[in-house]
Amino acid sequence: MSSVSRNISRLHKNGSDLIEGAAISASLLCLVHCLALPVLLLVLPGLLGIFAQSELFHAAVFLVFAPFAAIAFLIGYRSHGQAVPAMLGLAGLVCLAVALVPGLGEQGEYWITITGSLLLVTGHLLNWA
Repeated sequence: MSSVSRNISRLHKNGSDLIEGAAISASLLCLVHCLALPVLLLVLPGLLGIFAQSELFHAAVFLVFAPFAAIAFLIGYRSHGQAVPAMLGLAGLVCLAVALVPGLGEQGEYWITITGSLLLVTGHLLNWA
């Protein structure tokens, strides 16, 4: 293998690691947000709590991070050819999108979001390995 090929391969791997690390971090932050929000709302009442619980906040976060997650899974699939991480990630994104649908009720939204976050984290960890 030539020096140029090795450097390109190393650059691709480092870029993939960076994207997967960011995607795992975002998924874990989402999970922490969902689990900690009830406690935070009791401890830190006010506008920040109202905004963090609003539908607009959740939709904005989903619209910002979903494309990055999809790109990370696409890069991972192209790199290792394993479909399971991408399928778990897609299922996680679908859960998070479904949780944004009005009328599910607080409990339904909560558990669907937790499930989606866990699926995303699992998919990213498998994608990274």
